[in-house]
Amino acid sequence: MVQKTDKIATVFDLLVCPKSDPLTEFFSEGEEVVLWCNSNLTESDRVVWYRQTAQVDDVILDTGPNKLANFPEDLDGRINASDPQSFLVLFNLSLADSGEYWCAVFYKGVCVSVTKTVLVEWDPFGINSMFYRVYSSLMGCALLGMVCVLIAVNLKIWRIDQASLKTRRTAAQTQRQRSCRVEEREEER
Repeated sequence: MVQKTDKIATVFDLLVCPKSDPLTEFFSEGEEVVLWCNSNLTESDRVVWYRQTAQVDDVILDTGPNKLANFPEDLDGRINASDPQSFLVLFNLSLADSGEYWCAVFYKGVCVSVTKTVLVEWDPFGINSMFYRVYSSLMGCALLGMVCVLIAVNLKIWRIDQASLKTRRTAAQTQRQRSCRVEEREEER
């Protein structure tokens, strides 16, 4: 008895590209951003755009022999590419679009350039915002002011209590002195 087996082979490409420092682009929900590919694209034979977000890790656009003609479903209607593909425009951004995007440029099958852009959602009221810095500074000053007022009020109350205590002691001492004088006068009589 002969058993027939189907073999499936998976092929992966290992791409080695020059290292580049990432650019950081801040965005708010609903805005658009332009991602640039820094290279002389007239000499390239292939440009590949990649992305890595919390949800996906995929190819956005590939101009090589196995061209990826359709954009990923979640970007459909929200992306435009220039010709040649020196930049991508992403529209109507959301938090899900935060992540790393990079462009790899190939010449004769060798990666000659990579441009990496990190998209970060900018929260106008977040901890790194100017609003938060000003707000926290004002709250710090207000708290310091309240502590100073509290100390001043307590000091004033303490002084009043000390003056009142001194007055009571003086009055008691005066009363004792009068009582002693009255007693001395009575004894003299």
